Amino acid sequence: MLSEIVTGRAVTAQRSARMMELVQRDFSGTSKDADDQGHGFTGIALQGTGGGRLWSKAGWTSTTRHDAAYIELQDGSKFVLVTFTTDHANEREIIPTVARIVMNGIKNVK
Repeated sequence: MLSEIVTGRAVTAQRSARMMELVQRDFSGTSKDADDQGHGFTGIALQGTGGGRLWSKAGWTSTTRHDAAYIELQDGSKFVLVTFTTDHANEREIIPTVARIVMNGIKNVK
């Protein structure tokens, strides 16, 4: 669904653009909120990389921690990464760790 929103095919291009505005995240700087969607999920993996852009929607419960992210890296790579977990809601490094591994894999392919 996220890739359809990103490419403007889920709904009209104008509505897709509005959805993208709603999920754009600033991962720079810091946040005191551990569940801030720009700093507590996939955005952690982008910190210290020198840039990039992030759009994401996270979700969490007492037993789950998820993030669906569209990422544009400085090298021009663009991809959707969706990470779902069960029984690891309090393990905040799982999602950024998966994102780092994927980003490193993409860089190694180029």
